[in-house]
Amino acid sequence: MVGRAAGEPAAMADREAVLAELEDERLSAHLLAKLKFAQASSRAALDDALAHCGLTTPQFLALAMIETNDQCSSADLARRSFITPQAMTGIVARLEAMKLIRRVPAGGGRSLPMRLTDEGRAVLARAQRHAVAIERYIVDVLGPQRYEDLAASLERVTEALNRGSTVTRTAPWDAYVPNERA
Repeated sequence: MVGRAAGEPAAMADREAVLAELEDERLSAHLLAKLKFAQASSRAALDDALAHCGLTTPQFLALAMIETNDQCSSADLARRSFITPQAMTGIVARLEAMKLIRRVPAGGGRSLPMRLTDEGRAVLARAQRHAVAIERYIVDVLGPQRYEDLAASLERVTEALNRGSTVTRTAPWDAYVPNERA
């Protein structure tokens, strides 16, 4: 432990050591960079695995969301996928051309909810097996308890970072930026 005084609780020393590490200017030393690298690595693994099914990762995610919500519109998918509506329009058009989804008229309005076709359900099931295989590998690498801890921690990080205020246009972490409060 760095800087732990006699009688000082381990948790306090651990926190101080972690906070001291945040002063490291190398990008690769920081949690947000590690999260980005892990995301990029997992995306590359998923892209490679899904290629066996003839899908891209965005197409796979769109199919999975349509399966769980049969009232999904293209705009809904874009919001949930963190991509632009224009990009989602292209993804949806390709899934329709591949005969994996079909649009169904809804009662009123301009929205056309989508449904998986039988072929779409079959392709999605196959793609899900590939995605689960990657997760099973991660469980083997980390061990079940660390896997569960990581999953729970990532959920907490996501919740915490989504708490930013839209009314005041400040975020909870703004208080941690020294001498730059507006």
